[in-house]
Amino acid sequence: MTKEQRTQLLDTIAKLRLIDDTFFHACFTDNVEGMEYILRIILSKPQLSVREMHTQQDVPNIYGRAVRFDVFATDADGTEYDIEVQRADGGADPHRARFNASLMDAMHVEKGTDWKSLPETIVIFITEKDVLRGGKPIYHVERVVRELGSQRFEDDAEILYVNGAFQDDTPLGQLMQDFFCQEPSKMHSKVLAARANFFKSDEHGVMTMCKVIEEYAEKVYGPQIEKAREEGIAEKTLRTIRNQLKRRVAYADIASDNETTVDEVIRIAKESNLAY
Repeated sequence: MTKEQRTQLLDTIAKLRLIDDTFFHACFTDNVEGMEYILRIILSKPQLSVREMHTQQDVPNIYGRAVRFDVFATDADGTEYDIEVQRADGGADPHRARFNASLMDAMHVEKGTDWKSLPETIVIFITEKDVLRGGKPIYHVERVVRELGSQRFEDDAEILYVNGAFQDDTPLGQLMQDFFCQEPSKMHSKVLAARANFFKSDEHGVMTMCKVIEEYAEKVYGPQIEKAREEGIAEKTLRTIRNQLKRRVAYADIASDNETTVDEVIRIAKESNLAY
């Protein structure tokens, strides 16, 4: 890594916030205390205890598209949580919430499963904007029976949308302030600040974060770069073939020079009006 590349990486790390998925994943990997903190505030359950959690939990689907939860957690009562951070509105589409909830159930359903044994599930989207556009700090989504006066349909499944744009002085509003804060020293939560500071200031934490960003960039942009490279090579070869056709080089020699077939050279010649 060059000095310039390292400087760019350090600048990127300095600007990261908890609402950014790469930083969120890093800060909450094996961070049970931090996850307890945000769940207690979002759910207004100060005694909630996280029993188990995993970041970037892969959930296979033999019938189609699989899913990767940002954080999958289970509390001491057995309630299961899928916590997602989303900056783009499309990533928090209601249909995605429905899909994630369905796969949470599918993880437990086997032949002969007693339906009542399914655990309570809560899908939580923490969004950068007010996705549901109601001006509320949090939205609780659950099924109801309309003909019974909107009585709750007791299926033990719930979806929450946390509006990151609502940042008042309540515990939830301050939590959202922390999610959008670049400087750990200005965070309200000491628990979240300590973790964020580790990845922004500690030498080991910074090195870990640099690796995470590099791996993320390779995963996201690597295929695009490779495709562009291949397309560039293809365009260069095409230009070479056309130049040789203009000089009326034998088709067989052009094919040999450019590691292609005579038929392909003839096709290019016809399409370029250079056939002879």
